[in-house]
Amino acid sequence: MATPTSPSDKSSPLRPSRELTLSGLVAVTFFCVAGGAFGLEDAVGASSPFVVLLGILLLPWIWSFPTALMTAELSAAMPENGGYVIWVEKAFGRFWGFLEGWLSWLCSFADNALYPVMFVDYLAYLRGDMSPFERWTIGAGVISAMTWINIRGIRLVGWTSMVFTLLVLAPFAVLVLLGAPQIQPSVWLNRTGAIDWAVLLSVLLWNTSGWDNAGCCAGEVKNPQRTYPRAMAAAVLLVTLAYLLPVAVGVGIDSNWSSWKEGYFPIVAARIGGSWLGAWLTVAGLISAAAMLSALLCTSARVPYAMAERGMLPQRLAMLHPRHATPWISITVNSVGLAMLIPFSFQDLIEIDMFLYAAALVLEFAALIWLRVKKPEMPRSYSVPYGLPGVIAISIPPLVLCLASIALSNNATRYVSLGGITAGLIVYWWRCKLSAARETEPAATV
Repeated sequence: MATPTSPSDKSSPLRPSRELTLSGLVAVTFFCVAGGAFGLEDAVGASSPFVVLLGILLLPWIWSFPTALMTAELSAAMPENGGYVIWVEKAFGRFWGFLEGWLSWLCSFADNALYPVMFVDYLAYLRGDMSPFERWTIGAGVISAMTWINIRGIRLVGWTSMVFTLLVLAPFAVLVLLGAPQIQPSVWLNRTGAIDWAVLLSVLLWNTSGWDNAGCCAGEVKNPQRTYPRAMAAAVLLVTLAYLLPVAVGVGIDSNWSSWKEGYFPIVAARIGGSWLGAWLTVAGLISAAAMLSALLCTSARVPYAMAERGMLPQRLAMLHPRHATPWISITVNSVGLAMLIPFSFQDLIEIDMFLYAAALVLEFAALIWLRVKKPEMPRSYSVPYGLPGVIAISIPPLVLCLASIALSNNATRYVSLGGITAGLIVYWWRCKLSAARETEPAATV
């Protein structure tokens, strides 16, 4: 079977410029992964303080650090937009590069749609319940604003992400400072209550996923060989502290754990410091949701852009804005898709997101290992320590967690996800047919 070909020489001479700095990349990565402790509440409601806190402490070592190290090595070695599409294609060829991109693109719709939903949920804390039409209109307005920022350029995305980081972390810092004297540390060892492992695992993994997204904009990062390792290390530390401290304080004060669900942190904050702190944390939740949408729209739009550049998707998706040199059509297509998903529930979107993300991450770690075998001579300004054994060792825990996440998914999630994968195989076949037709056209006209 013929394979899709890369775009012709008629493609635009415009190229994205390297404008994202170290601090900007740390902030973008923070919002690709966390954006504060928002979203962790469902994990508390699905288990107990001991299990949640243990998970937060363990996951950086068996999930976050391995994925961040993989991102640092492969982004520094291949500093191009598209990230994991480039990595997997380099390791296994065009079909697998397409499948990685397709899985990640589908995943980005489910993942990014969570943040307009989260924005509306936190707004409801301030103004009360809203009709479905109101919720959709407000969510679509947030998407439009973040789309405008992204089309204006990655420098603006990085700068706004740094400002958003300070605004989001400030009320959590106050919550921790005011709440620390009130906590009962013995509560942290509480293991009572049934554990919903499917919800617990999907929520914890979702809240610590997204490190590889930072590699999607490697073509626009200043000095990527030096910047990525430093940014990943700083972001892992920042995310871990941003999760551990507020949750430890919150569960130590509010023991009604079964009631914890998405949007519960403002209630905890109000109990600790009063209604003003609850309102401040709600505003921070609004900012966090918008900032995560902006950061992930930035990185996810580079996936169809990179695939289109390689002839895997229609070439129009690779068009750059004539003034800002951003993939504005890919950004717009992603935004329209997100607006269509706003009516879906938060939990449904998380489960679909984690199924597709786990499948894509398996391919990424496989590429990390295989490239060490296939291309040991590849220049690597940063490498995971201890050679091939070290790479295999850090890959095993995330791969086990990915397979567990897939195995624990419900039937509806599997059907939707497998349907999306099947659609991708049809698209690949269609692109192959188009490519083969173009190759035979000149011969047929002779």
